[in-house]
Amino acid sequence: MNSTTRGHCSEQEGQLPDCKQTWVNGQRHVAALILARGGSKGIPLKNIKRLAGVPLIGWVLRAALDSDMFDRLLK
Repeated sequence: MNSTTRGHCSEQEGQLPDCKQTWVNGQRHVAALILARGGSKGIPLKNIKRLAGVPLIGWVLRAALDSDMFDRLLK
């Protein structure tokens, strides 16, 4: 079985790496996954309700972008 190294991480072919960091061109690559459910018992479709003219999910996305912690934003 082949193994590769990602920074200090090692992995076996066909298996997940033993750590949660991914390196691209020698630099750490950080991605964020923001989950937003459509259903809510209290406020239906609350993620698209507007607060100060911006959907609630928009506030989360803006905070992620403004943090400068992530390498890419995928739409």
